[in-house]
Amino acid sequence: MDFSKDWSKWWRGFLGTPPDRNRVAIEILRQRYVEEMQGKDQLTKHADKMHYPQFREKLLHIAADKSKQAEWIAEKIITLGGKLPEVPERRSSDENSWQYLQMDLAEENRNADRLPEQIWRIESDHPDISQFLQRIFQAEKKHRQVINDVLMRSDAFALSLV
Repeated sequence: MDFSKDWSKWWRGFLGTPPDRNRVAIEILRQRYVEEMQGKDQLTKHADKMHYPQFREKLLHIAADKSKQAEWIAEKIITLGGKLPEVPERRSSDENSWQYLQMDLAEENRNADRLPEQIWRIESDHPDISQFLQRIFQAEKKHRQVINDVLMRSDAFALSLV
């Protein structure tokens, strides 16, 4: 076996993890990767539209967290022998900052709702990935709280005429 060309197969053999078990983990990680990257992009765009700099900073901080999570997920996908998925760009709309915050919160809720089932599906075969997804779940909980706080402090009509 040429180790320089196929590290993922070598690692799978070394770790004793059959490819079938990896397939489920790879698909979950690929989905999480797309969600994290799209979330990062959306939050970055929405942060640029925020009227108040403190709200902008909070959204950019969450986007940075998502970027770090996506990097780790990408490394795991490659280690397990998968390929990074294409990340489709989301269509942007012309809304006010309050509506952007509503969209961000709804997206965070949708992503978090799927995590417990994903964790359950892979925790026996990939405890390290399961633990990381649990950390993401906790981070998502904090992100939702921050976005909700910003949303509650924002005026729904403040920028509707701009």
